[in-house]
Amino acid sequence: MAEQQTTNKTELERIQSRIFKHDINSLSKKLGLWRFKSYKIVFVYGNYDVLDRKRIEYLTRVSDFGNRLVIGLRSDEAVKRSGTSALVNDEYTRATVLASLRFVSRVEIIDDASPLEFIKILKPHVLVDSKTDSKQAICYETIIANGGKVELID
Repeated sequence: MAEQQTTNKTELERIQSRIFKHDINSLSKKLGLWRFKSYKIVFVYGNYDVLDRKRIEYLTRVSDFGNRLVIGLRSDEAVKRSGTSALVNDEYTRATVLASLRFVSRVEIIDDASPLEFIKILKPHVLVDSKTDSKQAICYETIIANGGKVELID
């Protein structure tokens, strides 16, 4: 019995296994598997500090655009550099809450002001943004150049 417990992941371990920061090797391996299985990768980026019902509904709608949802989470340092108001939760708390959502495949903590470099590696099929003009969406040109599309939702 004890042996079985050590081989089975706890729910917390499963959640934590979806949180990454600066782990390109892990991302490359995961992307290879997802692309082999023809999964449609969706990407969204933000602070995601406090998740209320509206934000959960938004993320649920975002996840409907594909099979694998990757959330780019702005790190504490990136938020500070942007001059955004103070966060309630630290990056690891925010990442854990996001990764606990069953429809989230991966949470990537991103230190850069823009997720452009991450997007160049990820090459998602869909970028979801809440801006009113898709040409204003972050990294729009990179997504389109890689054959992806930008979806805008409120």
